[in-house]
Amino acid sequence: MGTTYSILLVPGPNEEVDLVKLQFGIDSVLYEVNSQMSTYIVNSEITQFNDLNIGESISISTGFKNVIQRSIYWGKISSGTFDPTVFPIVQLWRTGSRINKMGENWEPPKTEEILSAMNKVGYNKININGNALSKTIEGQMIDLNAIAKGWGVDEIFRFLQKIGFENLMVEIGGEVRVGGKNNLNRPWSIGIETPIKNTLPGEQIFGKVDISNKGMATSGNYRNFYTYNGKSYSHIIDPRNGKSVESSLLSVTVLAESCMDADALATALSILSYDEGFKLINSIEGSEALWILSDKLNDFIVKKTDNMPFFN
Repeated sequence: MGTTYSILLVPGPNEEVDLVKLQFGIDSVLYEVNSQMSTYIVNSEITQFNDLNIGESISISTGFKNVIQRSIYWGKISSGTFDPTVFPIVQLWRTGSRINKMGENWEPPKTEEILSAMNKVGYNKININGNALSKTIEGQMIDLNAIAKGWGVDEIFRFLQKIGFENLMVEIGGEVRVGGKNNLNRPWSIGIETPIKNTLPGEQIFGKVDISNKGMATSGNYRNFYTYNGKSYSHIIDPRNGKSVESSLLSVTVLAESCMDADALATALSILSYDEGFKLINSIEGSEALWILSDKLNDFIVKKTDNMPFFN
């Protein structure tokens, strides 16, 4: 997944843990998730689908199917701000405009390029029949990077629970799921980063969230961005219009029953306005959120739902 992971386990009294065997099991879970949903692996299921011609189909695994179906669900719930078919737009913004390009520097895509790519986007255009996933539009591509990492966390979490661990924390690239209590028999304290450009992960902690039996994910636009003529363009793309998101929102952290759901919701809330996002998160039972925004003086503004256990 191009990132790091960490796992904390609190064994029972006198319980011995075979770390070598445990590591093998965890790596097997990650290998399976990558082989299903990594757009960087040439023979992964998702790459195989993306390489299909219109009308062709492939047979997909149950895990891949579950994540696609959950992605479609969040697409509907979020009014299209979460969309797993946004990959053509994401690729366009990565490469930048190729029309009348001046020099070698990155330039934002032109309107006609965005409109052309948008014809390939739409979560409601995904066709699953049983375990068969078929391509309905020429150039249609799926990107699950905004939800697959959360699913990976959940899969490791389930694996560890199945073999007997009750008190644990699983983290992949900042996405987290915890069960039970930590080694001090207290809720797990998970840090939220200060959203400052060009800082390294974990370099500055803004505050913490104390949680038990929850998934947690953070999305932000302060670390990954493009620059053209002195203007910064967020790497977060609105699937509804194909444009880079412009807002005062620096980061949003979401708690949900699973890390997969928290991951998807954090992406959606990064695109919605604060008022729209607040309304959405309050409509979802068991979910909470915290927004960090900037004002005109570039000072931080913190907003959160009523039961978000945030401390700074």
